[in-house]
Amino acid sequence: MNIDLLIKMTNEIGEFFLGADSKDPQAAARDVANHINRYWEPRMRAQMLKYYEERGGAGLTDLGKSAVALLHAASKTAAPGPAAAPTKSAGP
Repeated sequence: MNIDLLIKMTNEIGEFFLGADSKDPQAAARDVANHINRYWEPRMRAQMLKYYEERGGAGLTDLGKSAVALLHAASKTAAPGPAAAPTKSAGP
C-alpha cells in the first residue's frame, strides 16, 4: 500500500481519537495504536513500522508518531514466535 495513504490514515485516526478522548494525547495515542493493531492488516502495520524505523515517522502528526512508537515498542517486546521444530538426527 502507498505509505502516503497510510500516513494520512494514521493522522486522520489520530484526529478522531483526540477528539473522542477529551484532548488526552496519551489516551488518544493508545487508542490509535489499538485501532491500527486491531483493524489494519499485518502488511499495512509492518509497512508503517518499517517506515517509522527508517524515516522516524516523517509526515505523521505528533499523535500519529506517538501511536506508531507504541506499536513499534510492542513489536520489539512481543514474545518470539513458536520455536522451530527439532531436526531429526540421522538414525540407523
